Amino acid sequence: MRLKGCANLRHKGNVTIMDILLDPNVAYLFLAGGVLLALLAAQHATFRQRPLVLGAGLRRGAWAVLALLGVQIALGGWVSTNYAVMACPDFPLCQGQAVPAMDFAHGFTLWRQLGMTGDGDAIPFQALVAIHWTHRLFAVVVILALGTLLWQVWSAPGLKGLARAILVLVLLQFATGMSNVVLQWPLLLAVAHSGGAALLVALLVVVTYRLRSGR
Repeated sequence: MRLKGCANLRHKGNVTIMDILLDPNVAYLFLAGGVLLALLAAQHATFRQRPLVLGAGLRRGAWAVLALLGVQIALGGWVSTNYAVMACPDFPLCQGQAVPAMDFAHGFTLWRQLGMTGDGDAIPFQALVAIHWTHRLFAVVVILALGTLLWQVWSAPGLKGLARAILVLVLLQFATGMSNVVLQWPLLLAVAHSGGAALLVALLVVVTYRLRSGR
């Protein structure tokens, strides 16, 4: 449903600043802060940490896990900017079903106004369900990938502490994500979930850079 405040600020065909701020793609730019954090973590790992030689396969696997985490954060950002958190108010089911009715075409149309389809109609509720459900499903993929990576680096010298911290953050992300749904998206938990994702990126970047080939 389109926010009334946004509609009321439209007048004489002009676009107000509120219309711009409520555009999902503009709000999505705030995720750029996470990219900056990842770059700072990479710089720290490059200049302050000693590289470990544990095999090119493991290093490529770490990069793959980092890429999956990036996709998951992007999906989480799309959930937030489209206000789709409460599209699935139950857990572990969504709308009482394992696979609810969904509209992926409208849900993942990028260039549109908040609450609207690309054609300017009100966005179907099933589109919001598709956005939320995809974020949930991909979370399982990321958890499995992270678990596999942590299993492989757990005993590596200098990485066990980082591996433990990542494991704790993954558990906290699961807890805050589930609580956001059950408790109807309280602000404190929403901030904690976003902050946890940022810290998870930073730690995984450090692990990835420490696994680079040493000379």
